[in-house]
Formats: sequence, C-alpha cells, structure tokens
Amino acid sequence: MYRIGLILVTVLGLLVMQACTEKPAPGQTGQDPAGDVTPKPAAQSGGTQYCDFKGGPEDAKVRVVAFYPGRHEDTLAAVKSLLETFPDKVQVEFVDWRREEGLKRRDATGLTCAGVMINDKNAFDLVVGGEKTKVLFVRGIDGEWTKADLEAAVRQCLASAEGASTE
Repeated sequence: MYRIGLILVTVLGLLVMQACTEKPAPGQTGQDPAGDVTPKPAAQSGGTQYCDFKGGPEDAKVRVVAFYPGRHEDTLAAVKSLLETFPDKVQVEFVDWRREEGLKRRDATGLTCAGVMINDKNAFDLVVGGEKTKVLFVRGIDGEWTKADLEAAVRQCLASAEGASTE
C-alpha cells in the first residue's frame, strides 16, 4: 500500500511540474495584452513556457497575485478578468513557481501549493450570494473557491481601502 501511495504522489508531482510545454522565444515576456492565458508554442522547442503576467496600475489599492505552475487556464482567466471587472483599481500578477524566484515568492506567502493572494491574504470571511462563508484561495478555481468568491474578496478589499463597510 505504501508503494502505491508513493507512486501516486510521484506521478502527481510530475504532472504538476509538467504544466506548460514550451519556453518563450527570445523577447517574449509571458505577458499577453490580448488577455489570453493559454500557453503558446514558442519558436524553440524542448523547454518550458512560463506563465508570468502582470497588469493593472502599480498604485492599485488591491493587488492580486496568483501562484501557479501553468496549465490552470480557467483559474488564470478568472484572475485576469479582474482587470476588466475592476478597471484601474486592481493589479493582477501571475507568478510561475516553476522558476526559482517564483517558488521563493510563493513559499514566502506561506502557500505550499497553488493559490491566490489578495493584498497578502488568501483567507477571507465573505458574504457571497447572501451567505457568510470562509473562503481559502488555494488550488484552482471551482475547488475551494469560485469566481464569485474571488470578486467578492476583491470588492471587500476595495471597500476596506476606501474606508467603506462591506456589509
């Protein structure tokens, strides 16, 4: 039984580390102004395309940092959509933790796997759909959290930054 568990953990680890498939060509930054978060094949093959991105104003009151090793297109699209939902109020950043500096940044937050930090927090008490709930932004979307949860957390942070009540 121990061997089966060890094999499953190893296979899962390899799948997570596989994530994106190509390395960006020289001059590519991983940022796609058109909003597409799907990894694109680069001119060169055999490497890894990192899924780093940063958008929104530098002086935004709310900073959303998503720590993912690529291949979380639905999650990254939901996070990136915050730039349209809250224009000029939110800064969004994707940190690909397959890079050493990305892994260091992720570990410094206290995350041990994929997750989202909103103003340096990933746990929120929110009112979503009229119900109060505790939301933990770990793993991908539609697991522990939803897009509605993400937007509610950002609204709460914006209201707090503007000195308004969230309830």
